[in-house]
Amino acid sequence: MRTSLKTGLSAALFFILTFAISWSLMGYGISQDNLLWVMLGVWGPSLAAILLSLALTGASGLRRLLGRFTRFKAPICLWLALLILPASLHLIGRSAWQAFYDGQVTLYFRPLAMWPSAILPSLLIAGLGEELGWRGFALPRLQSIMTPLRAALVIGLVHTLWHLPTYWAGAGIHPVPAIWMPFFAIPFTIIAVWFFNRSGGSLVFAVGFHTIANASLSIVSFMPDERLVPITPDLLTRLTLPLDLAGPYLSVIALYLLVAIGIVVTGGLEPPRTDASALGRSTNRAIMRA
Repeated sequence: MRTSLKTGLSAALFFILTFAISWSLMGYGISQDNLLWVMLGVWGPSLAAILLSLALTGASGLRRLLGRFTRFKAPICLWLALLILPASLHLIGRSAWQAFYDGQVTLYFRPLAMWPSAILPSLLIAGLGEELGWRGFALPRLQSIMTPLRAALVIGLVHTLWHLPTYWAGAGIHPVPAIWMPFFAIPFTIIAVWFFNRSGGSLVFAVGFHTIANASLSIVSFMPDERLVPITPDLLTRLTLPLDLAGPYLSVIALYLLVAIGIVVTGGLEPPRTDASALGRSTNRAIMRA
């Protein structure tokens, strides 16, 4: 009981510190109409993970966290899934909607020359800025006291709430009603947990999936046009969108849900055997010393 309580406390401290850092920086950026501060706020999860790793377990804890970037050993099929799954879900979902609604499919995606301009910011902001926290710090701790599915649900819901200030920033969130976001964020989190656990707790896969998924949001266009559905606080209370705008997005959500359900049903969320137990022991010793 005491072990679970101490491990849960470290996860709770992470969430509190993440919100404090991110919402402070985002709030300042919004008040100053400065998107740079908002983007710095996206680094809240990773900054919180680094600070707490140092505070709880010292330099060795930070080395363990960053050491997850050295975990490359994984089946080739997992590497292929990392590269093609996110964009495939977006492209297939949008195409399925086009076939149903328009009666024809237009396989459009951004020109190849534009891909680096989508991938690099996604890596530096969303991938590296978030994943040291959500998957590198929080997930192993939650998985040591609850099932992987429950851990994914917790992180997915927290991740959704964490995005709320971006409705005032006009960027950093999907141009859809806020009530729709958990239906994207939770399946997304389940898939991210699957990549993390199947790769032996590798941050390469966690950062890679988040980066490729975010970049393909703009490479494969399926979200409502922001000129028609601007990102504003109005989306916090809005419930619906016109079907022609919502259809592609909802089709992609349906695919994410199907993949997430398949992962859960087949038991694909199980974590590495040594990860949770080793982490629990080191975290508990650190909290006792603090």
